[in-house]
Amino acid sequence: MKYLLRVFLFHSFSLWFVSQILPALSISGGWPVLLLAGLVLSLLMLLVAPLLRILFIPINLLTFGLLSWFINVIVLYLLTVFVSGVSVSAWTFPGLEIAGFVIPQIAFSSFISFILVSLSLSMLVNLLHDISEH
Repeated sequence: MKYLLRVFLFHSFSLWFVSQILPALSISGGWPVLLLAGLVLSLLMLLVAPLLRILFIPINLLTFGLLSWFINVIVLYLLTVFVSGVSVSAWTFPGLEIAGFVIPQIAFSSFISFILVSLSLSMLVNLLHDISEH
């Protein structure tokens, strides 16, 4: 029970934090929608993601595991389907210049936005799990 609560809190916090950092992820509806999205994402990661991993075993074997990130993208897409207040959309990075190093403006499509948000969420959740175990 403690593990399930921890997973729920980590996913809820990660959704909030990534929505503050990346403009691609938007959560409209306030805290109730955020907590519902955290609950749904936790359930999807605990129930659907293992089934998708089993389903994608042949593809993961052929690509030596390089497409395992695609499972998280599918789970994030399912989250946007099930919770209407959560959306991932295309966005444009305005560019950046630091000490003469220039990153130009980049336009991200919806698919690339799903990948970036999914990677950000999974990295933050994994970091929180690692910190909580020590």
